[in-house]
Amino acid sequence: MLSLNVLVVGEGISVSKIRSSKYLNKLYITSEKEVSDCLNIRFNTFQELAQKCKSLQIDIVLVEDEKYILQGIADVLKINYVNCIAVTSKWTDLELNSDFAEVLLKKYNFDLPKKLLVPLEFPVIVKTKKFIKKANSIQEVIDIKQDIYNYSQELAQSVKLEEFVDGNKEIITSIYDGKNLVTFPNANIPPVILNKYHEKLLNMLTSEQADFTGFINSNVILKSEKLYNIGFSFEYRDLPENVDILYLVNSAVYQKLNELTL
Repeated sequence: MLSLNVLVVGEGISVSKIRSSKYLNKLYITSEKEVSDCLNIRFNTFQELAQKCKSLQIDIVLVEDEKYILQGIADVLKINYVNCIAVTSKWTDLELNSDFAEVLLKKYNFDLPKKLLVPLEFPVIVKTKKFIKKANSIQEVIDIKQDIYNYSQELAQSVKLEEFVDGNKEIITSIYDGKNLVTFPNANIPPVILNKYHEKLLNMLTSEQADFTGFINSNVILKSEKLYNIGFSFEYRDLPENVDILYLVNSAVYQKLNELTL
């Protein structure tokens, strides 16, 4: 039977699920807070953390803290041959750079809110590479654009207007292993619609040769049997009760997610 040493980078949201796994040997954490029955690891750089993981013979690092994911922790651990459950820096642009995300999503036929040249009805979404805000009038559009200009003239050049899709906001959680994708059920999204979204996401990641092993959360709006993608995030989200998290992430490390039955 597997006997895994696991490090959780973050505040320990997943700790209770990891503790209940029959595959756990030792559990480490990097939280600022003391967490009972966990050995705490401190680090100043990702390189230092990688060396500590090697000396402690840690089998898997699960990164919960999205701040570290966006700073590129997966790249450093990967270079040092430490198994890390987190998105690499290229793919964090799905969240950090809306232009990068939009190009890919259009290429793979995801449903997206329409771009507007002139707002004919309100509300509308005012969007840049890094910011998304809702405007309820033309004056609010003007004010938001001015705020963006005051913050960054360069960023102001990327301002776009987008239709406001009035539907149910949902989050779809998936895990990718560099080859296979598992998408977890969402009680508010019909399975047929969710499966179509899953296939699009898998096609995009595999066709673009995505090189990460980690969780990817799709922020969507469900309207008229369509899922409109409005962004991504990469923090760890709680999983269904029947999922053994260590069996899941270990399968991801060895690109065996396709063998799982959920």
